[in-house]
Amino acid sequence: MCAEALAGALGKKLIDVSYAEIESKYVGETGKNIRAAFSKAAEMDCVLFFDEADSILGRRMTNVTQAADHGVNVARAVMLKELDQFEGVVAFATNLARNFDGAFVRRILQHVLIPLPSLECRGLLWQRMIPQAVPGRNQLNWDLLAEESDGFSGGDIKNAVLISLAEAVAREPKDRFVTSQDIRNAIASVRRGQEHVGSRPVTRYQETVDLESTVKPAPSVEDSSSEDAVQGA
Repeated sequence: MCAEALAGALGKKLIDVSYAEIESKYVGETGKNIRAAFSKAAEMDCVLFFDEADSILGRRMTNVTQAADHGVNVARAVMLKELDQFEGVVAFATNLARNFDGAFVRRILQHVLIPLPSLECRGLLWQRMIPQAVPGRNQLNWDLLAEESDGFSGGDIKNAVLISLAEAVAREPKDRFVTSQDIRNAIASVRRGQEHVGSRPVTRYQETVDLESTVKPAPSVEDSSSEDAVQGA
């Protein structure tokens, strides 16, 4: 979303490149795909966006024992060269920035931390994500939902909304309205998933605030129209 906002602020289109689109099992093809992405972005004067960038900007291998390892190093060398030559804007997104190779870190001009939503922001997200047409919406306690969803991202809140609405739809017609308890049960379900499936480097809003001394925070909504709101390489 920030990459889209950046492209919009610059009056440019966005090219969204996933690792699956450029990675190839054939040695040398991944590098060619990377060059093609940069070439197209330069030709069309677009912002180039790489999601899950740790897959592309990870540390280069020092102990190369097979052709696949060599191919990975070659692809990352191509990315370094393209970044040096590209005159446009490149944005990367990742949840694993610590896995970036140091050579890439030096070539990225701005590192912007997107913190987890604060209490106030979570309340606004709940209100935005539950449509006005949903039966029972006007009886929901937004402050309570914001408090109980501490540590949730916008995506977590969206999942909880979908779970609670599905629960309401599954009931008898006369009972098909969403309740605060429906959403609290959905919050508990999402939280169980967080605790038992995978892990997160940051789990609470306060922890993201503590990181601001080392990483430039995301801009406020009021600053989102500025061209420096989000910058890549």
